[in-house]
Amino acid sequence: MSLLKHISLKRSNARGFFFFLLLTTVFAILSKLSKTYSTVYSLAIEVKGVPLDKVVSTIEPAYLEVTTSLSGFALLANQFSDYKLDIDFKDLEKATSTSHVYFPENHPLEIADAIKGVTEVSAIRPQQVTVLIDSLSSKKVQVTTQINIKYINGFGPNGASVITPDFVSIIGPKAAIDTIKTIYTTPKTLDDVSQNIDILLVADSLALHEEVKLSTHEFLFKQEVTKFTEGSFSIPVTIKNNESFDVKVFPKTIDVYFTASLDVFDEITSSDFQVICDFSKRNDQEDLIPLELIKLSSTIKKSRLATKQVKFIVVN
Repeated sequence: MSLLKHISLKRSNARGFFFFLLLTTVFAILSKLSKTYSTVYSLAIEVKGVPLDKVVSTIEPAYLEVTTSLSGFALLANQFSDYKLDIDFKDLEKATSTSHVYFPENHPLEIADAIKGVTEVSAIRPQQVTVLIDSLSSKKVQVTTQINIKYINGFGPNGASVITPDFVSIIGPKAAIDTIKTIYTTPKTLDDVSQNIDILLVADSLALHEEVKLSTHEFLFKQEVTKFTEGSFSIPVTIKNNESFDVKVFPKTIDVYFTASLDVFDEITSSDFQVICDFSKRNDQEDLIPLELIKLSSTIKKSRLATKQVKFIVVN
């Protein structure tokens, strides 16, 4: 029985010890938090109340370094806060037609209010902030895609691609707007394409000034895709500019190879091609005349001649 009492007494003493330790720790923490500390805060600067026809193009510097005195309680609470100083446009002093200045030392209360629990602001750096104000401007510019399409062998584009809208309205600082000639979409690669393309592309906004706004950031890109096949015709060579000379060429016909969509392949005939040799462009030393393919159907994707020149002789 005495052993049980001894164990019970020890447990009671242990509880008392830990309670005292906890109480001492709490008082120590409260004592530290109640003290005043000097801390430096970095405040991001924003200008509010800017006229509708104006825009802030640059704030230099973009941050204020503020040395403050505040309690440990406030210091702890501020660990989870973002620090920002909103400057009213009317508090800026005009320096030139495009620049304004702000003197932080003239606005200690506003700066102190930007940080919770501040009892004193002892230093502010820098002593001057320069704000460049630009006029808003707008214009329409063309949209340029940055899309790389890799087709499966035997497939290719059928006609030109279409981007909708192909022009976009932009608005922002005149200095930034004047340098923009086109709006690019973000780079994109499509592999193993064999079907029509119908996808959304987005503007590459990271390449633009942060104050430049677009009327839309999304563009619909379409490209018809078709299967192609190759064919050939034997086309007679027509001689041009031979004047009064009786000229013979060898060979008299040239094979023309072409690639076209299966949809229109059967519609293509030999009359869609014309091959000429211009006698005025002859090479007399080697008796050669270069060949030209001057007639070609718009439905043909690509074409080539079996040979690029022919031999000639002058009969009379």
